[in-house]
Amino acid sequence: MIEIESLSKSFGKIKALDNLNLDIKRGELLGIIGPNGAGKTTAIRITCCILKPDSGDVLVDGMSIHQEQIKIKSMIGYLPEEPNLYERFKARDLLSYFAELYGVPKGEIDSRIEELLELVNMSHRAEDRINTFSKGLRQRVGIARALVHDPQILIFDEPTMGLDPATAHNIREFIRELKGDKTIILCTHYMDEADSLCDRVAILNQGRIMDMGTPQDLKSNIRGDLILNIKVENPGGDVVKAIEGFSTVEDVEVADNQYTISLKSKNDIKDIINVFEGNILSVNTKEPTLEDVFINSFKQ
Repeated sequence: MIEIESLSKSFGKIKALDNLNLDIKRGELLGIIGPNGAGKTTAIRITCCILKPDSGDVLVDGMSIHQEQIKIKSMIGYLPEEPNLYERFKARDLLSYFAELYGVPKGEIDSRIEELLELVNMSHRAEDRINTFSKGLRQRVGIARALVHDPQILIFDEPTMGLDPATAHNIREFIRELKGDKTIILCTHYMDEADSLCDRVAILNQGRIMDMGTPQDLKSNIRGDLILNIKVENPGGDVVKAIEGFSTVEDVEVADNQYTISLKSKNDIKDIINVFEGNILSVNTKEPTLEDVFINSFKQ
């Protein structure tokens, strides 16, 4: 559906994208995660034909961004981190305006808008001006605007950034409902969001893909199926050497009297705890998360 081929883009001396290659399948929800300045927004703005690359190409359904910009734009619904809505417009009027811009048949505009307002739970605020809306309500209008021409592709750039937990949950559920019906690119800083929503996740840094796969595959690549965290008061002796002697232990890290131990299984947990001879302040276990994958990517 979308093929990003050898894409490079610089802003002065800053290289935002460095020979980026990425394929996105039809109907897939792809998450792109990475630190600030990794190139996420640059990549999607080029895909949306908002920016021109220095080199490389993006093919959308076989069409090049260098040759078919109008057709490609008609296929994409884009929600930037800041929706930049026209604040003096009423919600309904804003959607009507963009429906006309995208060439939605006039006889279908009113019904399409009603459908979208209901979809994003904004029917009760349809006649209110955008400048009276909270950030969460603006995001809902922004999503409706991105959907107004029924695009095949949706691109969301930090759709839940800065929202309260309830509103963020509602936005995630809405994206989940679209999954499979649309091809979706989701840029996010929230690892749990990427983990729960995405079919695949690409970790981007300095304009390059550092790792990519399904959330489960990425998590399974971290050493160990279980992480044991032990905080102690006085470690005493060669504790690390003793812990590494257990067959289920794959890795041990120590920082500020806290031991992070990667395990293949739970079998030796009790014996590992006994190594510390009662000096333990706290113990907890967890399965690897995408946050662990993200942090681990930058250690390599």
